[in-house]
Amino acid sequence: MGYVALIPALPALAFAIMAPLSRAWRTRAVPFAIAAVLGALAMSVAAFFAVWPGGHAGEPVWQAGFTLAHVGERAISLGFALEPASAVMLLVVTVVGAGVQIYSLGYMHKEARIGWYYAVLSLFTAAMLALVLSDNFLGLFMSWEVMGLCSYLLIGFWHEQEAPRLASIKAFLTTKVGDLGLMLALAVIYAEVGSFDFVSVLHEHEWVTGTATLVALLMLFGAMGKSAQFPLHVWLPDAMAGPTPASALIHAATMVAAGVFLVVRAFPIFEASGVALTVTLGVGLVTALAAGLLACVQHDIKKVLAYSTISQLGFMFIALGAGGSTAALYHLVTHAYFKSLLFLGAGVIIHATHTQDMREMGGLAKKMPVTTAVFTVGALALAGIAPLSGFWSKDEILTVLLHEGHYAGFAIALVAAFVTAFYVARLWFRVFAGAPKQEKAHDGETSMLAPMIVLAAITAVVGFFGPTLGEFLGHEIPWPELSTAGISTAVALSGGVLGWWAFGRKGGTLDTEALKRRHPRLYGAFANKYYFDLTYGYFVVGGYRALSEGLSFIDGAAIDGVVNGVAKLWQRLAHSGWTFDFSVIDGAVNGAAAIVKEAGSSLRSLQSGRVRGYQLLVAGAVVLLVMWILVKGA
Repeated sequence: MGYVALIPALPALAFAIMAPLSRAWRTRAVPFAIAAVLGALAMSVAAFFAVWPGGHAGEPVWQAGFTLAHVGERAISLGFALEPASAVMLLVVTVVGAGVQIYSLGYMHKEARIGWYYAVLSLFTAAMLALVLSDNFLGLFMSWEVMGLCSYLLIGFWHEQEAPRLASIKAFLTTKVGDLGLMLALAVIYAEVGSFDFVSVLHEHEWVTGTATLVALLMLFGAMGKSAQFPLHVWLPDAMAGPTPASALIHAATMVAAGVFLVVRAFPIFEASGVALTVTLGVGLVTALAAGLLACVQHDIKKVLAYSTISQLGFMFIALGAGGSTAALYHLVTHAYFKSLLFLGAGVIIHATHTQDMREMGGLAKKMPVTTAVFTVGALALAGIAPLSGFWSKDEILTVLLHEGHYAGFAIALVAAFVTAFYVARLWFRVFAGAPKQEKAHDGETSMLAPMIVLAAITAVVGFFGPTLGEFLGHEIPWPELSTAGISTAVALSGGVLGWWAFGRKGGTLDTEALKRRHPRLYGAFANKYYFDLTYGYFVVGGYRALSEGLSFIDGAAIDGVVNGVAKLWQRLAHSGWTFDFSVIDGAVNGAAAIVKEAGSSLRSLQSGRVRGYQLLVAGAVVLLVMWILVKGA
């Protein structure tokens, strides 16, 4: 089964070949990138059936690795392991990845830098595949960081525009805040266990409750950043400034789900803590409801889907917090397919209408019948309407909540499900119902429609394999209880009917101006996205700026002031020394020389060369000498 190592290696090779090429040659190499991900898909299918029928309780059926370094007597290794959960994720990543790359042929064909786009997509796919195959936390973290880099590059693909450029920076920095938690968790793990290996950390080591809580909460913080959970959610809506196919792959189906996968991987540590599970449940409940409400007030079709993604990831955290790691993985799988379908559908709509504002759409069902049909499948799955996949996985989460006695959580989750159905109906009726507003709108190219049709087919049937998936993973996933299914269906239908009443019926509209007048604070909270961006902007960004300016002042006034003051003092002392040296020391030496020079000049005038003159001088000198002797004797 050595071919398993080639699954991430093929897209990595595509990146390695394409990255150093010129723009023209990168464009020519695009088919190679697509062939690489299709090859990875084929081998992922083979790997999945090599694990089938599963039931291995998470134990690897294949493993390979190497020693990276030695720290004292400890060896740090990297490697891959194939087990049921990773086999499932391989299929999810490669199916969605292949669909996105084929779709991008039509969506991105006019882009001059399409080769670079495919190169980064390949690197991201390789990193995500390496993450799900990794057999230790160090390899997982390395892949985790590469994905963050690729997300930054893809969000900022149109870097010449301000919005994508700022969004890429925001996404990178916000996720890095969460990554710090994961880094600290790994440090504690290595200090506690002396290894990053999953087997040693998760199965052989007996975790003390306090240490387990610390590690689990730090990991949860990292997962919250990657999976855009409150309060680290602010980056994902802005990330919609990037290309829509990239959003479908990275910000709907794969990277944002990595946080959920991390918690699934480390679930024994969360179970040993208990407190961490409660916090995870709370984070999920807040996120699922709060993000769903924000999706109800967005006008940008991609931002509706972005907040929907945040909300659905919240449902996965709810399942994790309630102890249902398999239910969380189940919803991760179904969500990956129907949400990537919705994002690709949104891309076709944007491509046809040249706008992302739903207020400028309408009546597209008459203009784009194929897109409408497949988009409707994804929308109904998201709303939780039977028998589509979202219904089964959502109900499994509700069942876990009931069985574990989380009745308050169950009620909040039902409200979040109601909100989900409402914003789905709002989106559908605003985009597809009514009279056409875009006369030239039409279905996309075959390369764009074909992946959507495949994803719609998967969305329609994958939900029926919940119990099979549970058996494959070694954990039971029963069919939803009739009572739970009935309640959730009634809730979903109620949300859909309300959405139709507000936006679908003839003349139906929601008077937001009346809401603004009657409840200005509530309206302001929704309009400003609960003030998270403003709060971060004022306290975090503004605080950091104020701190930077203060430190800059201290550096300039105090540190540089002292250095520059000392320099000026020495300059003045040096000038004074030079003055003393020039005026006094050099003055005395030069003055004495001048006196000698003048005396010499005076004496030189006496040297006439005449003997009589010299005799006269000698005689004069003798006379003076005699007179001095006489005076002295007297």
